[in-house]
Amino acid sequence: MITKEQIRLAKNQWEQAHAATLLAHECYALLIKSRNALRESYQEAGFPLSKAAQDFENLMEEHSARYKAALEHMEKMESFHQQLLERFESASS
Repeated sequence: MITKEQIRLAKNQWEQAHAATLLAHECYALLIKSRNALRESYQEAGFPLSKAAQDFENLMEEHSARYKAALEHMEKMESFHQQLLERFESASS
């Protein structure tokens, strides 16, 4: 039997996953905006632009993977919450 408390907790988990996904998206957007600053910093330090480009690409891959994982987790939490809600409603009818 599904309780209202379980539904509340599942909704809370989904909300937390949603917030984490928004933060991951913001971090990804900030990284994209920082591309020129990274390039300039590397140049000032005497590194070749190819090194800056490669390191930026590595950072993009890492952030992309984190964002994708956050999205997947959020979708799982949304699905879990929805399943509990449907089971609760069908048991209550």
